[in-house]
Amino acid sequence: MDPLNRLHCLETGAGPPLLFIHGLFDLLETWERLTPLLSDQFKLCAIDLPGFGKSPLPEEWEESFSGMIEAVVAFLDWKGIEKVSIVGSSMGGGIALGVAGRHPERVDKIVLINPYGFPSPPVAAEVARSRILGTLLPYLLNKPVLKRCARALFSRSLHDPRLLTDALVERVIAPFATLRRRKDLFRFLQGISTETMREIDDLLPQIQQPVLILWGENDRWLPIDHAHRLRQRLPNSQLTTLPDCGHLPQMDKPKEVAEAIRHFLLNDLSYL
Repeated sequence: MDPLNRLHCLETGAGPPLLFIHGLFDLLETWERLTPLLSDQFKLCAIDLPGFGKSPLPEEWEESFSGMIEAVVAFLDWKGIEKVSIVGSSMGGGIALGVAGRHPERVDKIVLINPYGFPSPPVAAEVARSRILGTLLPYLLNKPVLKRCARALFSRSLHDPRLLTDALVERVIAPFATLRRRKDLFRFLQGISTETMREIDDLLPQIQQPVLILWGENDRWLPIDHAHRLRQRLPNSQLTTLPDCGHLPQMDKPKEVAEAIRHFLLNDLSYL
């Protein structure tokens, strides 16, 4: 199996194709509360990005953000999907925009859920490029440390603390149980370049597809300035905010997110 395009995925439902792309330090199970609410009208496909979940990072790997974009396109080719609407969470939203910017013929509509903003690379990439931390951290992140990190990460990402269960923590850290996978994570982070982030940012005004930006108002990772900037740079976009909701609305508010996606994709925007 070619790991670049045959990514681990879960498929369900029937109807127009809808692709789900998770964010950094996450995996396809982030959509498990949302997808059952949409499977009656759409053919849903959630993927693990290369190096995350059950999808390995290839040995030969180009600059990381570009690699993610092209891996998504290769996956669509493998599945025989000519054109698709994309839902992207956090970094996954940036990847969705990258696919639309570079391969506009492959994308119908885009839903961005608390998307990471361009053109700056994520802070984690800067940490990974540190000569000392980038070398040592894969060795220091044993299971107890990973569990503490995951709990801290998701306690800040989720507005509803009841969602932060031991099972969630175990699921999130499982892909990084081996030293090889932890090294791959840092290899991915170290490859994210400012140049590519700026290149994608320059493409945003050319993206003509309809874009819905959904923003959890209680996001403790990203300021809403990210959403407003994307709203200004994407010519056919609109912004909807979700109260009592953090960085992962698909987990905090799945019913509200499903309703927004359904109306957006079916062209009923009267409720916005």
